[in-house]
Amino acid sequence: MLLGKTQIPLKEFMMAEEIGKFSLEHVSTTYTEDEDGNISIHTNWCGKAEGYGVVYDTTIFGPTALMELNDDLEGGPIKRIGQGFLEDGTTVAGSGSGQWSKKPGEHIWKTDCVLQISDGTKIRSVGEVHLDTLTFSGTNYSVDE
Repeated sequence: MLLGKTQIPLKEFMMAEEIGKFSLEHVSTTYTEDEDGNISIHTNWCGKAEGYGVVYDTTIFGPTALMELNDDLEGGPIKRIGQGFLEDGTTVAGSGSGQWSKKPGEHIWKTDCVLQISDGTKIRSVGEVHLDTLTFSGTNYSVDE
């Protein structure tokens, strides 16, 4: 995973305490292709996250070579960008990267990424995208580096 200019594997970030659950519903999906023919899948989500109120999230899967976008693909990189509208009237944004992996035999993609939040904190967000029900849910944790 790339944070700033340093490559740090996700497993080196220890999950501390649970911040809360999140539950999002699918809004839209857009596919883009870069100059090398790699495909990125941009999925947009809206819902609620404990501690962050109403949230909007874009999760980008890829880029992945076109010929690899088939049943043999087991996972790859993700980037998440989002914004939360807290109950006290304030807002925060977040951005980060990580990995996704396919749950064998099911239309479920597991996600794991570390996000830098605009209030200066970092969180680890672990979730599952259920492609059959168009939902994305999971748990956010504080991060001990």
